Formats: sequence, structure tokens, C-alpha cells
Amino acid sequence: MNKILLAVAILCAGAGGFLTARQSTTQFEHEANVTREAWLTQTQLVAAAQSDQAGLIEHVRELKQTLKQTQALGENAVWSALQTNGARQFTPELREQLLEELGFNWQSSEEFIMVSKQTLREIQMSAIEGGKLTDVAATVLAMTPEERGQVEAAVQRVQTDFKDWVLAHAERSDPKDDVIAHYSLPDNTIMRQSISNNFVTGIFAALGRERTELIMPSTRNWMISPLGLGLGKYPTTLIIRRYVSGNEQRLNVQVVNSIMTPNQSGGDIYPIDLLQHSFPSAFLPLFPNGWADIAKREGFELPKEFQEKYPPP
Repeated sequence: MNKILLAVAILCAGAGGFLTARQSTTQFEHEANVTREAWLTQTQLVAAAQSDQAGLIEHVRELKQTLKQTQALGENAVWSALQTNGARQFTPELREQLLEELGFNWQSSEEFIMVSKQTLREIQMSAIEGGKLTDVAATVLAMTPEERGQVEAAVQRVQTDFKDWVLAHAERSDPKDDVIAHYSLPDNTIMRQSISNNFVTGIFAALGRERTELIMPSTRNWMISPLGLGLGKYPTTLIIRRYVSGNEQRLNVQVVNSIMTPNQSGGDIYPIDLLQHSFPSAFLPLFPNGWADIAKREGFELPKEFQEKYPPP
């Protein structure tokens, strides 16, 4: 019996050892497979890195070759000017060359051309015509609908404020002797400065500094003429006189912008039939239709030739 138990024990121990050895072998094989896969992955990464390194070496070689060729061509005038002065100091020739190298020339587009901001300053585009902002100015300065609305509102305010001032300050003198119409406006220096400052503030708020600088020269010209805001520091007087030429009575116009009295010589005197549409713009708020309105108000007739050539609206 003891021998049988001993044999069984020996068999069980041998089976346990066999199972343990088998499990160890299986684990070892698994770990070997994991290590091999990791080694394969690392090998692939090394190969990829070597390939990238070879590509970078080739790219560096090409860049060095390109640099040598560029240096052999000599220094570019546009690049040199950009490094030293910047585009603002370019001569017209260099600006044209720069735009050409960037692909912006007369043939690059059927609808658009590119010009510098300095060019816009030099051409002084017409920004206001007929008391309204022009489409050209709105397009060139890339105004949004909201910005354009703000600018047009500022333009309208200038006209309204000036009209109100003229209507409140214009003075009329009764006809006397050969004078058949006499109107005057006082010095408008303070009013002009106030309106101008408000206008610039409104434009600046809408467009910012650079675009305001681009548009202001044109708007100043508009405020002086045809609006008539730039009258100077003296009273302005409009005088219409009747005079005899041969057997005919004719009219002449005198516009005085000085401290001279109406009886003194001053200003420009023209026969009214030569004035065409040149009604003094400062008095247009009083007489929107010009000579026809003032003739009707003062009860005199314009020369027949003038009426035929320039009929009232």
C-alpha cells in the first residue's frame, strides 16, 4: 500500500513539474514574441528616420545650390530698398517693379488694378459731387455700407449746418441808385472751424486715420467750392448793379470778400450775361436756383440772352 501511495505521489509531482515547465515555456514564447514585435517596430522607425535624414540632407543640398545661384545673379534692387527704406520710400519705378514681381500689373486682371496709398494721395480723387459721396470714393476706400452711411451723414450735416448759418446771418440792404440787389454775410471763421472740426471727427469715427487722411483733401476742396464754406475771414457781399451800355441797360455783378465798403472798389465785377452758372456758392442757401431766384426776389429781369441760354429750372 505504501508503495502504491509513493508511486502516486511521484506521478503527481512529475505531472506538476511538467505543467509548470509547460507554462514557463508558453510565457517565455509570449514574451519573446512581444520583444520581437517591439524590435520590428523600432527597426521600422529607425529606417523611417534614416529615410527622413537622407531627404533632409538632399533638401539642404538643394537649398545651398539655390542660394549659390541667387547670389550669382546679383542683388535685387527692390529687395535692397525694402531692407533699407521700406515701400513708403520707393521711387515710382521701384513701386512699379515691386507690383510687377508680385504679379499685380495692368494685365493681371480685367477689372482691377493695384496702386499704392501714396498714389491715392497724389491723385486726390473726387470724393464728393453734387453734395453726395461718390461711388468711386466709397469703392476705392473699401467702405462697408455702414461706413458709407456714416460718411454720407457727416456730409449732409455740413450742408445743413452751413445752410442754417447762412439763413440766420444773411443781411439784405434795400436797392438804392444803381444797386438793385445787395446781400452780405459776416465773417464765418468760427462757424467754418466748428463745422470743419465736426466733419473731420465724423469721418474719422467712420473710416479711421489712414482713410480719413486720403479723403480729406478732396472734401476740403468741396467745402470751399462749390459749397462755399471757405469764405475767408472777412464779410462777403454780393452786389448787382444796373448800368448803361450804348442804348441798352445791362447788369453787372460784384462779389466783395474784404473789409471794403460797398462804395469802395473791390472784388470781381462781371457782366451778368458772362457769368453762366457761376452764382456765388455762399448765397445758394438763400437762392437755390441762383440768378433766377434773386431776380424774382428783387423784382428785376435778367438779360434776354441770359434767360435763353440759361433758363430757370
